[in-house]
Amino acid sequence: MVRLFLFVIVGIGVLGGVWFFDRESGKPATTSEIPTGEVLSTAIISGVELRLEIVRTSEEQVRGLSGRELLAENSGMLFVYENPVMPGFWMKEMNFAIDIIWIDENKKIVGMNENIAPETFPEIFYPPSPVQYVLEINANWTKTHNISIGDEITFHGIF
Repeated sequence: MVRLFLFVIVGIGVLGGVWFFDRESGKPATTSEIPTGEVLSTAIISGVELRLEIVRTSEEQVRGLSGRELLAENSGMLFVYENPVMPGFWMKEMNFAIDIIWIDENKKIVGMNENIAPETFPEIFYPPSPVQYVLEINANWTKTHNISIGDEITFHGIF
């Protein structure tokens, strides 16, 4: 019995070590590398492709990007709701500024909040009308890529 216990402990240690060190960078995982939603897909906005991490459950949505150190360039977190809603977003435990894009059920941008800093917490940001999707991206991304209200978004690999 003791031998089996030791075998299991050693096996767990070996597997953990392989996961921990056998990464592309050879470094341990950082908070920013650990996806919360884990479902990756893409979107096209004004001809620019974004890599998306999809969050659908309430637990994933509450966590969002909180605690992360960064968001990779041309990537974002997409919040997907079953029906149009008026969700509130805040910057609790955020480490970097973001833009929020509010998207309706027709995949059109109905509003944007740009360059929202972590220091705005506990302020809550709401869409101007019910939305079915909310996209969080790096601050100033919307300005850099000339994104406007009324622009359409094409999603790939979400549905």
